[in-house]
Amino acid sequence: MTARERGLKRGREAGAGAGRNYQAAMQAELASCRILFPTMKEDMAAALIECDRQRLACEPDYAKFPELRGHADLLRAERQAFREVTGFGNIETAYQFSWWYFRTRWLECRHLARWDIYLAQGCTNVFIPDGRDGVTISDNRDIGLPDDLSELAKWRPDIIFERNRNGVYFCQGGVSSAVVLDDEPSCSFPADPFTYDHLIPPEFYDDIDVMIEFLTRFNEFWGPGNKLLVDSKMRAVICEKTNCLVAWRKAGPSGAVAITACAYLDRKLHEHQMERCRKAAAIKGETIEDSTEINYHQGSRKRYRRLTELTERAAMGKPGIWDALAIVADHAVPYPDRVCLAGESKNSTKRNPRENWSVVQFAAVISDPYRRAIYRSVQSRAEPRPVYEYTPKLMLAAGVKMRPEWQADIDAGRCELAAPWVPLSN
Repeated sequence: MTARERGLKRGREAGAGAGRNYQAAMQAELASCRILFPTMKEDMAAALIECDRQRLACEPDYAKFPELRGHADLLRAERQAFREVTGFGNIETAYQFSWWYFRTRWLECRHLARWDIYLAQGCTNVFIPDGRDGVTISDNRDIGLPDDLSELAKWRPDIIFERNRNGVYFCQGGVSSAVVLDDEPSCSFPADPFTYDHLIPPEFYDDIDVMIEFLTRFNEFWGPGNKLLVDSKMRAVICEKTNCLVAWRKAGPSGAVAITACAYLDRKLHEHQMERCRKAAAIKGETIEDSTEINYHQGSRKRYRRLTELTERAAMGKPGIWDALAIVADHAVPYPDRVCLAGESKNSTKRNPRENWSVVQFAAVISDPYRRAIYRSVQSRAEPRPVYEYTPKLMLAAGVKMRPEWQADIDAGRCELAAPWVPLSN
């Protein structure tokens, strides 16, 4: 398949998935960024179109990135096919292919975001290669409580088995990062290998060192955000990522790793984050002690350290699925150190819907023959309860039969049986 043919295929698939509410969702995002970045005075839609135009025109160094020869043909074909399938114009096309870049590497770099008036985000991932029943993972997704919780109330972690249906997927978790006024990449060309995975060499998946070398070389094309990566031999590495800086930390003796959002354990990245926080505090007229950004990220770093310690401690003892859930459900210490959040903040223990909540939570065995998940979500905004107070549901993967010990958990009321996961396609 030529680069153009690949691009046409990708564009048609993107267009087919756009949906009838695409433009309304786009306008809502543009409006929210108008609030988030109040010093952005230009027309937001026009700026996004210009960002996408500049990205296509920003030719990379082909001596350093030989994989990108011909990639521009794919990008142009992708946009062409997206327009043909949807009938959309320049703004929708730019939104489809450059929105994340525009927000994180354009707006975030040029304007101070008002995260103090916006919903915070967190999130957590845990990977344990040698659990009692096989490869075991757990996860929190943390956001401020939405006005409408109907989708969260119905949530199931089907995507975990879908993503890992042919073995353990190399990217076993990702969480947001947060550096206000971060650096802008020198080249904006669209070459994110997590989006365009055909750019990744085959040996990447079998060798963690190849992963590290390749992604370091492609550093400015992807991120920001912390990631948890695993090769085919179950060797794991943590990637901590700002817009233009990257740091790696391989798994310790247990082989287990864990990440959380909005903080870095790497000293260089942490110091970079704090330097930008101090700059933000000066712009806002805040003291260092009262800085919203500094307090939030320092708290996130405390949480990160506790998550790492809990994961390593559990992983040394052949943990089961309930042990993995206990890591992400941790609330045994006060905020901000605790892993599982329920609307707490620096200034109050009262549960605030606009602060971070762990709204969905799961643990899962993702390798045969015992693939299954236990999961739960916050069900009500009117009377919100921490996610760890809800009874988990047990979901078996396709073809997995109930075992006596799992049935005993159901009979004891420890969990409830849910419909099994069924693959979306063969």
